[in-house]
Amino acid sequence: MLTTQRTARRALAAVLATAMLGVPTALSAPAALAAPRAEEPPPNERAPRVPEAPDLGDAPWTTPEARDMVGYRLSTYTGTYYDKRFEQYRLCVVQRESGGRYGESSSSHIGAYQFSYSLAAGALRAMRPEIEDLYGRPGLAALDRLTGKPMYTWNRFWQDAAFWTTFDGGRGWSHWSSQWGASWHCEHTPNAESGWPNPNRYHYAELERSGKGRSAVERSVDVTATTRATPESNLAEARAYIRDRYGWRYAEFKALKAMWWRESNWRHDVVNNHPNGPWYGLGQVNGGFIASRGYSIKEYMKSPLAQIKVGTAYIKERYGSPTKAWVFWQTNGWY
Repeated sequence: MLTTQRTARRALAAVLATAMLGVPTALSAPAALAAPRAEEPPPNERAPRVPEAPDLGDAPWTTPEARDMVGYRLSTYTGTYYDKRFEQYRLCVVQRESGGRYGESSSSHIGAYQFSYSLAAGALRAMRPEIEDLYGRPGLAALDRLTGKPMYTWNRFWQDAAFWTTFDGGRGWSHWSSQWGASWHCEHTPNAESGWPNPNRYHYAELERSGKGRSAVERSVDVTATTRATPESNLAEARAYIRDRYGWRYAEFKALKAMWWRESNWRHDVVNNHPNGPWYGLGQVNGGFIASRGYSIKEYMKSPLAQIKVGTAYIKERYGSPTKAWVFWQTNGWY
């Protein structure tokens, strides 16, 4: 109430002062009580309903959100270059480029947004004025500690900040255009993208992780029924997954392809009720290991992706790679 009275008094004083100076004015109502402006145009109904990004305080690079290096979150950077209209575009880029892995280091382009080393160095320079303005000496000191370090070691906040600064309201979109051989295109005009992260794309990691193990979002994606899955689609999904999750190249895929062809013909609905079993799905994994990865048998049998995740995790833990598992299989007829 006190604030409202103070505002009204200030507005009335301004009107009276204007009148004393001889400037024409409508004295019928003070400025604070003037007729409202015309209504704003209706919102763009196509615009994705993006929640407000979090305010992570005066040192956002130190927060748990900033240190989370796997999965999707709303942008941890919300400074001058941040623009909510492009948040869905940013998530599309993250999924396309790295599958939500901020520590991605498998090529000459690294991190969540796949910056080259030279582009990352340029981003550090471009970020300095704003970081100094927003966070002062502590911010500059934290930024300077990144100099000479590969971008995949920068935490989520700094990588998000580098993206927004480089994207620069759309002026830097060409760094993530399809001309660089991307497997799909992210539309860089305001509010053009929606529905990201997209569980139907192979570059997928969980959204806003909570606790240990798989999140509710990841779990629901993994167990979505795949009624149209075929051996061919299972092969394609496995090849993409092992490349993105483990960095396994064609030789490893070739070994996995041969081994699982003999196990299941790449059919995800196969159950082998051998007396020592039963064994399930693409990789013919037993129920104990499936349970250890957090899936029920029902969930596991519905989803080729879950089977690929579990089967390759087994190979990684027991043998290190598909080629080593395949060598063992050829000698013993099992792995």
